[in-house]
Amino acid sequence: MTQLPACDGTRRRVLKGATHTALLALLPGALWSLPASARPGPDFNEPLPPGIVEKGSKVYDFRVHRLTSADGQRHYRITVAVPRKAPPEAGYTPIYLLDGNAALAELDEQDLKAMDDAEPAVLIALGYDTDARFDVEARQWDYTPKRSDQAPIVNDRHPERRGGGADDFIGLLNDTLMAEAERDLPINTSNRAIWGHSFGGLFVMHALFTRPALFDHWYVASPTLHWNGYQVLEEAGRFQWPPDRHGSVLLMRGDAELNRRGPYANGGSDKQVNDQLAALAHRMDSAPGLDARFEVLEGLDHGATLERSLKLALSDISGATLS
Repeated sequence: MTQLPACDGTRRRVLKGATHTALLALLPGALWSLPASARPGPDFNEPLPPGIVEKGSKVYDFRVHRLTSADGQRHYRITVAVPRKAPPEAGYTPIYLLDGNAALAELDEQDLKAMDDAEPAVLIALGYDTDARFDVEARQWDYTPKRSDQAPIVNDRHPERRGGGADDFIGLLNDTLMAEAERDLPINTSNRAIWGHSFGGLFVMHALFTRPALFDHWYVASPTLHWNGYQVLEEAGRFQWPPDRHGSVLLMRGDAELNRRGPYANGGSDKQVNDQLAALAHRMDSAPGLDARFEVLEGLDHGATLERSLKLALSDISGATLS
């Protein structure tokens, strides 16, 4: 990596007590570049077929908001799926879905009906204003953190893919996106949730460790832990959950994520990456008021964990069973 000049339900508990030192001891001995399995394939750039928003639903209504980043470089399409079912007394639970285009593409009317039969949540899909599954350049900027003294980070092979804008996106989310998405809705503001996969999972972890009061329930799937020299694990070592809050964290990763690449050259393995997440869940679960756990998604590679983790998160929030 080089740098550019600065510019514009039921929640199970797990065993507790791993220290930050023990967590870092599980890291492979060297960094590796972004694995091919963590990058969207070429097919992800093709237009998505009509999905639940275009087809409509008998149990959910849809609202679409469009916003542009302050620097004019990223264009967002926020799709809010609102249950037709009356809200509970405390209001609907909202769950924010990063990579909103891809997330909505994994859901169908059967999933929405299953949630409707239970306690449906408001789904807030934070997507980009494109017909493709991902906006690769926009998401890499928005979802990846940098240290405060760093310039934006770029991939030498893809210099157009700048990273390091996660704190800017947290600001946009907190100051603008959430208010726009929740406007005029009966929302339970003490029960907000967020889900993210891959770079989105990295963003959720960074937000959790640096802005833990932003959400109450955090769903992390296949996070890009090694980004920027394991910055997010350094942040984990300084993490403190607000003592007056109750919340949950679910970390998820497939057990076949990088099988096509084989073991890392430095002797690391997929099991070591999963051990990192398990140790982190142990450590977070020791915080009063916070339930944390790690779940291995058996037989799934990196791409397949997107759909499965999303449906596990929605099942957890709504009490439904999504297959």
